[in-house]
Amino acid sequence: MNTNTEFRTRLRRGDPMCGPFIKTPHYQNIEIAGAAGMDFVVLDAEHAPFSVDAIDRCLLGCAAASLPGVVRLPDAEPSTILQVLDMGAAGIVVPHVVSATQARAAVAATRYRDGVRGFSNSPRAGGYGRLPMTEHLRLHDAAVSVVCQIEDPEAVDHVDEIAAVPGVDCLFIGRADLAVSYQATSLDDERIERAIDRTIEAGRAAGVTVGMFLPDAGAARRYAERGMRFFILGSDQSLLSSGLTQLARTFHAA
Repeated sequence: MNTNTEFRTRLRRGDPMCGPFIKTPHYQNIEIAGAAGMDFVVLDAEHAPFSVDAIDRCLLGCAAASLPGVVRLPDAEPSTILQVLDMGAAGIVVPHVVSATQARAAVAATRYRDGVRGFSNSPRAGGYGRLPMTEHLRLHDAAVSVVCQIEDPEAVDHVDEIAAVPGVDCLFIGRADLAVSYQATSLDDERIERAIDRTIEAGRAAGVTVGMFLPDAGAARRYAERGMRFFILGSDQSLLSSGLTQLARTFHAA
């Protein structure tokens, strides 16, 4: 089983997994994450300055580190999805999915059979032409993970339908965007808590994993007890910032 297939198997099985956002478009941080024992990394092409070349280099770093590399997309255009999958991405995080129609379109863009993914086995994902067509189609239709971000009130209203779309592997709750949408002043607002509960129930009913971003691992057990299994914990930038801040404070206090 290759790295991407194993990642999707674990995601769908509901194994507890954690990994950071990568917001600095350099492969060294990915190598470090792999050596540290992270389960995956998410390249944040939605909120960080990732060029196509930078995504390519970072996914090469993922391959070198045998670490699943998921890409949070800047948009859900089929051409954008195709590009990152051809580079070898283990999966995609699709922002602002608010309907089953959107979810189905995202899944279709990742699939050859029963989908619309354009075929080429010449990029990295096809072993630079070494994978025969039938093997390439079989492997990638089974290996690519689709994570739908639930971060709008409309998405919460339709979360049961989104979760029921075949090929959706994970519902990823975006508390910050929900807070903005609900005009809440706290991530612990009762409306967000209700949205979390509703998403967890939708995932449980459909057999789909539910996940969320946390700044650190402190609250992971509490949310795991509520039914979450997929956690993005911090980012390379936040970990660097907190580490350097603590180092500076320790030095100056001494």
